[in-house]
Amino acid sequence: MSEIKVNENISLSPVTSNDCDAMVEYLSEKAIYDTTLNIPYPYTLQDAKYIVNYFNKLSEKQGKCSNWAIRNSDKKLIGIIGFHQGVDSHQSEIGYWLAKPYWGKSIMTQTVQKVCQIAFKQFDLMRITATIFENNIASAKVLEKCNFVIEGACLKNYYLKEGRVIHAKLYALTK
Repeated sequence: MSEIKVNENISLSPVTSNDCDAMVEYLSEKAIYDTTLNIPYPYTLQDAKYIVNYFNKLSEKQGKCSNWAIRNSDKKLIGIIGFHQGVDSHQSEIGYWLAKPYWGKSIMTQTVQKVCQIAFKQFDLMRITATIFENNIASAKVLEKCNFVIEGACLKNYYLKEGRVIHAKLYALTK
């Protein structure tokens, strides 16, 4: 799968090793770490190479790409969106992050909408879920604008991060 247009300025394409430097640059922002579970901090080049390798192996196994670089008009990576464990079932969990300079510009809302369209039409998913930290209001707004419905308003003590317990919310979008 080649480039997917989200709008005139944003596109999606597979994550490559050429994206590692941008990943390290943007994921060095602690605000992204604070709202995600599996992105380490500080983020290193080794972390970036690991995730590129993981996405490549997942694409080979599935025969299709299910994790994409979000790219600006210069084709530079500004975020990532995709399905944590791929799309080999009737359901999958979506995850995403966006570089802080691009927050508040509706980029993620448009990107989530596009990826969900692809998931339902091309991957035959019937259900897409997103589990977010309870205090991640920006992500909750994105999901709600994309017609995700809250199924679990407060998943008590759901995550453990750096020794602290974090409540979560479960959203779902069904076909």
